[in-house]
Amino acid sequence: MKSDKSTMSRRRFLKTSSQVTALAGLSVVTRAHAAGNDRIRVGLVGCGGRGTGAARDAVMAGPNIELVAMGDIFKQRVEGSLRQLSRLKAGNERLQNGIKVQPDRCFAGLNAFKKVIDSRIDYVLLCTPPGFRPEHIEYAVKNGVHIFAEKPGSPDSPGVRRILALEDEMKRKGIGLLAGFNGRHVFHTADLVKAIHDGQLGDVMALYAYFNTGNIWYREREAGMSLPEYHFHNWFHVDWLCGDHIVEQHVHNLDACNWIMQAHPVKAYGMGGRQYHTDRGGNIYDHFTVEFEYANGVRMTSMCRQIQGTDAKIGEEIKATKGRATLVGRKAQFTGANAKVFTPHPQQHESHAQEHIDFIAALRRGEIVNDTRFLCESTLTAIMGRESTYTGKHVTWDEILNSDLQLTPPDIAAWDGSIRPVPKPGMPRV
Repeated sequence: MKSDKSTMSRRRFLKTSSQVTALAGLSVVTRAHAAGNDRIRVGLVGCGGRGTGAARDAVMAGPNIELVAMGDIFKQRVEGSLRQLSRLKAGNERLQNGIKVQPDRCFAGLNAFKKVIDSRIDYVLLCTPPGFRPEHIEYAVKNGVHIFAEKPGSPDSPGVRRILALEDEMKRKGIGLLAGFNGRHVFHTADLVKAIHDGQLGDVMALYAYFNTGNIWYREREAGMSLPEYHFHNWFHVDWLCGDHIVEQHVHNLDACNWIMQAHPVKAYGMGGRQYHTDRGGNIYDHFTVEFEYANGVRMTSMCRQIQGTDAKIGEEIKATKGRATLVGRKAQFTGANAKVFTPHPQQHESHAQEHIDFIAALRRGEIVNDTRFLCESTLTAIMGRESTYTGKHVTWDEILNSDLQLTPPDIAAWDGSIRPVPKPGMPRV
């Protein structure tokens, strides 16, 4: 996609993306009219663990919801996902009534997403590796289908702009988009964020975001696999497929900080590298540290790491003029002058389930929820941090928003499986 560098500024981004979030109250004009308890037909694209879980959660999100089509690059993954869902049906009436996938609605290959969306569905679950996401969202919008898009939106800036370019069409068609930032659907987390917005913690002075874990999974090449098939199979280790783990995983924490700040950072300065995973295939880093700065001067320190034997820490901390806030693990609390513990709500479902419950309920009230702003803004934040780390340079929001660096092959079907070398700071970006 060609960028419009003369007009795609931070101000224009905020103006256009905010239009998409102001849709509540419009009638649903897509196939998914979904008024009251009308039937909702669901299709799943991407049948790994996350996709299988999303299918279960979507079917369980309300009455009269049916999973009717499934697709993945690999046929065995479709079959395995359907077997797992079929096992979960035992003793669960809603799943028994909701898993309605027939053999002729199980699709495999790079075009499986089109066949799923063409199966007269109302709601598509896009759970493939992120490198496929922009094309899949485009096709769903073209066909008037409501969307669940796992985070992140894209591994690169051109892909994010492809999604942004769909805003007017989504608004015109009344298409809802649920982004996979499930943390926004944790009620007591939302309570804490609202309390910050209400001033109970004073002015935010600094933020700290963490996604430090042990090793990520790694899959060996199986006999008979072509090089592209191997990389699809081992997608978390290829830059264009996953975006690196700062974009694929740590984006959750960056999104939480943007939610708290009600803004995105305007620049990033990072460092990191590939210290322990040098014997693996792929081209991603195993650790990042990035200093982000918001327009008001507040800085966020961001860390993510995937190294065995290191201390894990996942969550966010906020320092403010009246105390501190902590969102780490199960802990959600204020300390300081307005000390408070935010406890889980009794009606809270697990957050991956809650996001579908909230989305489906809104559709059935005739409201169009659209998270395109969150999806694009937080994805770009993560990409900005990654590119600053890869290059060792300061990177601004406008630079990353307008970047022409496209990681995704222009024609995925023709990709020969070759990947870029591991980036080296101080060297030209390949």
